[in-house]
Amino acid sequence: MQDDCIAVALGLPQLKILGQKEMENHFEVTVIYRRKEVICPWCGRVTTKEHDRRPQYKLDRRLRDKMLLLTLIKRRFRCLSCGKVFTEPDDVFGTRRRSSYRFREYLGQEALHQTVRRTAQKEMVGEGLVRRCVTEEIGRRLEAKGAKETPEFIGLDEFSVRGRRLYHTAICNLVGGEVMEVVEGQGQQKVEEYLDKLAEPERVKAVAMDMHEPFRQAVRMCLPQAKVVADKFHLIRHINGALDKVRSRLQGGSRKGKRKDLFKSRYTLLKGAERLAGWEKTRLNWLFYLYPELKRAWVLKESFRAWYREGDRMRAEEMLGLLEGKIASDSLYEFKGLLHTFANWREEILNYFDCRITNGFVEGKNNRIKTIKRMAYGYRNMDNFRMRILATNPGCEV
Repeated sequence: MQDDCIAVALGLPQLKILGQKEMENHFEVTVIYRRKEVICPWCGRVTTKEHDRRPQYKLDRRLRDKMLLLTLIKRRFRCLSCGKVFTEPDDVFGTRRRSSYRFREYLGQEALHQTVRRTAQKEMVGEGLVRRCVTEEIGRRLEAKGAKETPEFIGLDEFSVRGRRLYHTAICNLVGGEVMEVVEGQGQQKVEEYLDKLAEPERVKAVAMDMHEPFRQAVRMCLPQAKVVADKFHLIRHINGALDKVRSRLQGGSRKGKRKDLFKSRYTLLKGAERLAGWEKTRLNWLFYLYPELKRAWVLKESFRAWYREGDRMRAEEMLGLLEGKIASDSLYEFKGLLHTFANWREEILNYFDCRITNGFVEGKNNRIKTIKRMAYGYRNMDNFRMRILATNPGCEV
């Protein structure tokens, strides 16, 4: 029998097949390296003197849908020049590893689009091995992409890791559409530590964020030239929340029949006026006739949506003053809290009209992160979670 007929099928030309056995659920193959001579790591001389040999048991990728168990005859050589004894190099498996490089690479790729536990059960290996393989695989992909230049526009947003008790922060490249880093917590210190490491911080023109004070302080400290832009959708969400509070208050004080009409209209009220169907307009007009307060609240909401379509900052600043006056003079106390927000974040809100960037991409990534977390029933190891998130970047996905 030829000594390389299985080696070709295995795709391991470095190894010579000494024996094989096909069992019901797996193959058992005995192999040895083909090399006849090795270089002494101590003196650099070539030697052919074999000192001893011993078997080592290794795992490799499945062959014909059966597990492949390799018995590697590992040799030690003696250098005739310096007398040192050393083990031959292990090119297929790696030093002190019990599985082949290609098997570990396969495990990493498989676990990127399913859970670690499922991959481990399918391949009948430990979950710890699969986790290490995922980390190595993502590391290879990130390294292959190489270091990128500092983007002009960055997005910051926190996401929940464990209910409302634990949050982490995603730092995103809004130009390239990728997650640059995931840092622990939602505080100023960790964000500053990352921003301080940017290769060219002076390139950053603007940073979009929710109205979160620690983020604003971190950007002011590390990127003083960059404009802080309060996320448009975050502010609209606050305004929609105020409108919904008005609806809820009116609903609570209405008769039973009218409560149902108000409840059924909660999503219609938040919908943009330009997207309303005919029957939805009819329903709202009827509610506005019954509840003038609700109409005033809805008009305020639509006024802010229209305000974001203003063409220049000067006009936007003028219109914002008028809107603030309307809120101050109206009796809708649910909107009064917005005046405090405008006072604290006025500059950052108006910066949108200089740099029209939003955190829309980051919010989309947050939804993807929720899916990753849900698939794995949560993560306890921050490094594993971080690597999974970075693996969703373009060029890293399976």
